[in-house]
Amino acid sequence: MLRDLHNHTLASDGSLEPAALLDMAVEKGIDEIAITDHDSVDGLMEIHANKAQWSLNIIDGVELSANWAKQTIHIVGLNIDPRHSGLTSFIKLQKSKRQQRALQMAHKLEQSGLTGSVADIEYMADQQNMVCRTHLAQYLLERGAVNSFANAFKQYLAKGAKAFVPDEWFALEDAVAIIRQAGGVAVLAHPTRYKLSSNKLQQLVVDFKSAGGQAIEVCYPNINPGQKNLLANWANKHNLLGSQGSDFHALDKPWAQLGKFPTMPQEVTPVWNLWDPSS
Repeated sequence: MLRDLHNHTLASDGSLEPAALLDMAVEKGIDEIAITDHDSVDGLMEIHANKAQWSLNIIDGVELSANWAKQTIHIVGLNIDPRHSGLTSFIKLQKSKRQQRALQMAHKLEQSGLTGSVADIEYMADQQNMVCRTHLAQYLLERGAVNSFANAFKQYLAKGAKAFVPDEWFALEDAVAIIRQAGGVAVLAHPTRYKLSSNKLQQLVVDFKSAGGQAIEVCYPNINPGQKNLLANWANKHNLLGSQGSDFHALDKPWAQLGKFPTMPQEVTPVWNLWDPSS
């Protein structure tokens, strides 16, 4: 079976409607897919009533931003109850933090000479479910302030750039706890993308496990064989399950295409054994 357990839609910073993402998954022969939007379950609610029309298993998920050692970490929740009152309250607070940060960045863009940024981004925040840095990067590209998506981050949005504003997420322990309270499985997303030393990354894995984390992503785009083997070893060492996913956002991002990622090592117990023991 082909399982892609990390994907985004227009409900956060993806480019496709949830139904369009599922249509594409069916076309690509994916058997099981998780919709894991950033701090949002809106995409799940859109397709819940019509789940049966797609010939694949749909996992209700979310990707929560969290703080660990003054660093932003992402925690995927799989098989959550998207209507859980605690989770929906947590997400509402997270969205508020995102909107406030976006507006603070808008003021910095204005101060850097990009006139009209505050009005434009206030309008964006009013019209969209949330505003992520991805949306701000697209805005900068469309108004001609930068010549590429990457340069939007380099010049304006990344740490140390002109309009960067530090985030203020809840602690790692809080994100894990709310996922588990909502009936979900807490998964540490794409561990090697945090640019941590090997020792610090393993400390993150240890702290994640201590907080109640149950799995880590072992297979995702652009991970090299050495990194994959290291994560597989840590999964076994710390009694964690292995997960996988493309982290798909958009068709114009060829480095993260739906259903494309390395194969799960045989020595790792996959997270889907929790809901599909016969696999």
